Amino acid sequence: MKKIFVTELAPGRRITTTFLLQSKERKNARNGSSYLDLDFRDATGAVRGKLWDCDRVTLDFEVDDIVEVDGCVESYQGVLQISVREIRKCADGDFRLFDFLPRSKQDPDQMYAALLSRIESEPEGFLKQLLLSVVEDPALAVKYKLAPAATTLHHAFLGGLLEHVNSLWQLGDQLCDHYPWLNRSLILAGIVLHDVGKTEELSFHHSFRYSTRGQLLGHITIALEIIQEKIRAIPDFPKPLKDEIEHMILSHHGKLEFGSPKEPMFPEALALHYLDEVDSKLESMRAQYEFDKGRPGRWTSRNRSLGRELLKIDPNT
Repeated sequence: MKKIFVTELAPGRRITTTFLLQSKERKNARNGSSYLDLDFRDATGAVRGKLWDCDRVTLDFEVDDIVEVDGCVESYQGVLQISVREIRKCADGDFRLFDFLPRSKQDPDQMYAALLSRIESEPEGFLKQLLLSVVEDPALAVKYKLAPAATTLHHAFLGGLLEHVNSLWQLGDQLCDHYPWLNRSLILAGIVLHDVGKTEELSFHHSFRYSTRGQLLGHITIALEIIQEKIRAIPDFPKPLKDEIEHMILSHHGKLEFGSPKEPMFPEALALHYLDEVDSKLESMRAQYEFDKGRPGRWTSRNRSLGRELLKIDPNT
């Protein structure tokens, strides 16, 4: 069990606790000795570390390892860092992943139960069979609950994909209330399935990175493979419906230059694209404001997803 988190660190405190090692770089000090520049993180934040005279210790740890650190917290130019005395790699099974990576504030089991309940409320038919075959697949469910929606751009935390999907189906239901001529079941199917490929595209065991398969194929291609496999197991699944679902997956990024092999060609596909766009971009903005809440001035730092700084609105004006 992790003892001390980043948010609990204070200058002068002696600590022995565990972190996820995000980076390490050997450098030379002015006196000619070697030291390690280290970046640690846990679920609450990140902190730098220095291991002075590193040639005196056995370096049996690598980036993405969970390490136990013994040291003292210091303040250097107003920023906390850890002067590391000892550091060692932790054995697998001696830690919980949720202690070290950013995670949704919502409980993943409760979110998954809500999604399952929404699917079960659908009328009986091929779409409901398809969605249940995905969310009730035990191997897929484990990854669907934990996967981030991205490595950095939006919902980049454990449970981020599921939080994104649950937000989307609630938005989708409101959209269909306003436009009752839309096919509500088809939009729900697109929402649940559009990013299912991210369960394999992204690696989220010790850090958020792209898997080799994810780099080679991308989540859209992987999603099509998953959906096609599930459809093959459903007798007499209509081919026109299969084509519509696949088109929604292929077109949900909206434009060819944004990675969509096709652009939306019917209303439900267009609705899925804009719902996805709104939810992802607003979450990216929310996260940027949270990251820069201590930053002086009326502007945030540059938001990578949007390619611009964001204005901090004064609620009193």
